[in-house]
Amino acid sequence: MKFILVFCLAVLLCITAGHAQSNTEEKHRKPSYYFNGGIGLYSPIKTHSALNETGFASSFQFQIDYKKHLFGRLFFDQYNISFHTMYTARDGATLFINGKLPSTIPGLEVGYRWQIRKFSPYIYAGTGIAITDVPFLEESSTSKDVVLTSDSRSSFTYRGGVGVTVKLSKFFILYLESQYLSFPIATQVYNGTLDGVCLQFGFKTPLQ
Repeated sequence: MKFILVFCLAVLLCITAGHAQSNTEEKHRKPSYYFNGGIGLYSPIKTHSALNETGFASSFQFQIDYKKHLFGRLFFDQYNISFHTMYTARDGATLFINGKLPSTIPGLEVGYRWQIRKFSPYIYAGTGIAITDVPFLEESSTSKDVVLTSDSRSSFTYRGGVGVTVKLSKFFILYLESQYLSFPIATQVYNGTLDGVCLQFGFKTPLQ
């Protein structure tokens, strides 16, 4: 009986010591730094005859993994959304115009991740500033010329999504993520916001 009691106390002490050591390791865990890069396809949620179905997206990120599950990312994203529109001039002529709607979005986001062997699913949300070249048409008052020009506008935007990484080696990790992105800017070409979904595929590599 004494032996069993001593054995149980020893096991309890070992578990307590291990838990305390784990907490200490977690407390003193050094942040990990990563560079991320990816490309993707963007699709507006509300389709419109003036917009193509998809656009192109690219993303560059600086990521910090803090403690075991938390991370933060500084991101610099660029989007190119194709559009086509029809314009009727004052003289009755009909013009068909094709172009690109480019937008650059720097921002910050935070997330939470889980570790399952080589896989790490995660969720995240963040905000940034969308700097968009908004297209509009100008018709000359003295001639029949119609010019497609643009005006740079900025507004706050937010986004959130889910993703998963797979670790191929110590220095090379692949990721796939889907995100919702708000574009709170209306244009003459498309009188509505460009809120949409973006599917991205890329890589991340440690910086230390």
